[in-house]
Amino acid sequence: MKPRNQLLDESIKNSSDNAKLLHKDGLEFQQIGRQEEAISCFDKALGLEPHNVEFLYDMAISLQMIPSFDDAIKYYDMVLKIESDNFAALINKGLCLSTPSMNRQEEALLCFEEALRVDPNDLGALSLKGYSLDSLGRYREAIRCFDKILEQQPNELNVSVNKGLALLHLGKYDEAIAYFDKVLEYEPDNLFASEWKKDAIKMREKDLFS
Repeated sequence: MKPRNQLLDESIKNSSDNAKLLHKDGLEFQQIGRQEEAISCFDKALGLEPHNVEFLYDMAISLQMIPSFDDAIKYYDMVLKIESDNFAALINKGLCLSTPSMNRQEEALLCFEEALRVDPNDLGALSLKGYSLDSLGRYREAIRCFDKILEQQPNELNVSVNKGLALLHLGKYDEAIAYFDKVLEYEPDNLFASEWKKDAIKMREKDLFS
């Protein structure tokens, strides 16, 4: 008969092995888009290892993809309670909060700002911060974010479009049109740049004749 301590060690090892296998199965389901089955696997894995950050994070990802943003945020919060500087969890929590269905832009902005404290050089996080600021009507602050990105990546067209839109909101029509033209030079079929350029021209004419 095996000693009690040895039996306990084997039980813990088996539990850990089972959790890893369940997590692996969950990732395979996640990668092929079968999120409900992935969630079931992650839930079972978490039943064995409830504080495993990797399991919690991957559960949140599948919930975000369903989408079930409230539940995803709960799991990102669990990750962040254990690892407050988890960059990916901060970004994805912010993305959930900034979706049109949730529209919690102030909270999303805090997530992106915290992510930038973790990695001040991440241009993706800076871009997301700019989008949140723009959504909140803080256009000048948004432009400062977009400018920092364009200094390093001058041909980042999505950022140029968004800077143009922020300028349009500020009534700087000529500057906005110049940014839309820059985008259209590289992407003539860019619908956003094309439509917002038309809006900028109309708004400029309206101001001129009002």
